[in-house]
Amino acid sequence: MADDALDEGAGDPLAWLQPGHRAAPAEALRRIQALCVGWPDLHAAMFVVLATHQELPRDMLAAAIKQFRPDLDAYSREDVVGLLTAVWNGGKSGFDAVLRTRANAPKKAAGGLSWVKE
Repeated sequence: MADDALDEGAGDPLAWLQPGHRAAPAEALRRIQALCVGWPDLHAAMFVVLATHQELPRDMLAAAIKQFRPDLDAYSREDVVGLLTAVWNGGKSGFDAVLRTRANAPKKAAGGLSWVKE
């Protein structure tokens, strides 16, 4: 019975977490917003977004997360990509170390994705 629910896809509320699932951008953005709002800790929010949206490029994730996390306003999109990499590779201690270095680094003007609000 559980296998049937997975095969249906649309009937499975967790189908969006399955490998190979391609979400519409608006759908992914809604989920990222809910996760960012639901997790008050920045590290936890970034970790859960990254873990549940691995099919999206990190620069896209960074831009989306920046939209919903006011605590990232002072950081460039490239800084947030670095934080995502630190979350994935270095855990909490790696994230904290990168966050400290990014807080003191000069900010660069972001370019490339003109449709992304920074």
